[in-house]
Amino acid sequence: MNKKLIFCSLVVILIVVMVAMFLNKNNVKIKENVLVIGLDDSFPPMGFRNENNEIVGFDIDVAKAVCERLGMELKLQQISWASKEQELNSGNIDCIWNGFAYTEERAKTMTLTENYIKGKNYFILKSGTTAKNQYELEGKKIGVQSGSSQALDLENSEFGKKVEIISYSDNLTAFMDLETGGVDSIFCSSIIGNYLIQSKNKSYETVDSENISKSNGSVIAFKQGNTELRDKIQNTLYELKKDGTLKEISKKWFGEDMITVKESK
Repeated sequence: MNKKLIFCSLVVILIVVMVAMFLNKNNVKIKENVLVIGLDDSFPPMGFRNENNEIVGFDIDVAKAVCERLGMELKLQQISWASKEQELNSGNIDCIWNGFAYTEERAKTMTLTENYIKGKNYFILKSGTTAKNQYELEGKKIGVQSGSSQALDLENSEFGKKVEIISYSDNLTAFMDLETGGVDSIFCSSIIGNYLIQSKNKSYETVDSENISKSNGSVIAFKQGNTELRDKIQNTLYELKKDGTLKEISKKWFGEDMITVKESK
């Protein structure tokens, strides 16, 4: 009897070990009530560190509201934006949620939500610049955030071949270089650009982009095939839209309702 008991115990232990190895191999989290968000912590107003070194922002408030509604614990994981896809595919994070723009290429390699906030891409120049359209920026130095959809769009466009593209780890650094004349313009999302312009309390010129960008607004990205978590987050966004929570958060950060989420599927 003792031998049978020992044998059964060994079998159970072996099964547990094999299941754990399988979950780890396939990047499945055992603790399902934790949502790990990958973000760039210097990307205002979506996610950035305040004067108390706390990560705050529009996307952070929305993620908190989603997790509260789902009864999940939120974990904010700082990542290199240039390696965000690897972080997601390796299972180090559950999703990329930080002003992440939709592109057809990203839709092919990741599972995405619907667009949840509107925006467009444009050029920002110092006040007094005489350029009235993007074509007057040909031959100039244009700053972009490395790994961003704006960087990819600009690099792959015909216009991008006629300018010198300068990459930065974040838009804040690009703005500093714009101030000192290191670049002639910054190419970024109006969601980010409008906030930075207001926070700088200085005058800037903006020029709309033409035939460069293939997407506007932002989505949340999950590992390809993870439709269960995507749908759970998406359905919660519908609820938060319907009860006015998303509108309230948008007005807090942008002064207006920029939400594009529907109230139901």
